[in-house]
Amino acid sequence: MMKIRTLFFAVLAGLSLTATAQYTQQLGSNNEFMLKVEAGYGFFMGNVGEAGENGYNLNKFHSMANANVMAGVNISQDWFLGGGAGFNYFLSPEQQTAESYMGANVFVDMDFRPIWKALMGVDYQPTSIKFAPLLGVRAGGSMLFADETLISPLAEVYAGLNWYYWYHFHGMRNMARNWHSFYITLGVAYMQQTVFLPIRIGWRW
Repeated sequence: MMKIRTLFFAVLAGLSLTATAQYTQQLGSNNEFMLKVEAGYGFFMGNVGEAGENGYNLNKFHSMANANVMAGVNISQDWFLGGGAGFNYFLSPEQQTAESYMGANVFVDMDFRPIWKALMGVDYQPTSIKFAPLLGVRAGGSMLFADETLISPLAEVYAGLNWYYWYHFHGMRNMARNWHSFYITLGVAYMQQTVFLPIRIGWRW
């Protein structure tokens, strides 16, 4: 299990270093490298599926504290497609004597931010945009570090709001970075035979 943890955190560190090194990398006239980091808390909603010999993987009303890092491509301003990894800490506020667990996620992340508008059939990006809605999906795998490492599918859908802080503070200067934003999301996530209601805050640049 220690080998799996070491490998996971090495991949996570490598992803972060690669993202930093490629910060200014251009991927085409309409595409640009993007990095996202976020933290959140997922409220326990319920266990699903068939319980195993020892019950559900998380069987004490465990909620989840979570941090993720993602790297990918900002496509034509509106779209993000990339991969990510995250760290989970599962705890039970309702049963404080219940054992807590650590875990990790690896996933593909895609989101859509419809910030383009049309004027007389011509698309354009308004220079004064400050907020935009956000829709996204994730799919991948989840690892739970218990007595043995348990692996399950991960799936999530989420929605939220972006605040384009760069324009707010810098106006028309350096327009290439106006898509940098802080965001907040609310979603529904499945992993380890459990459904969570995650609330997250994040930063994209």
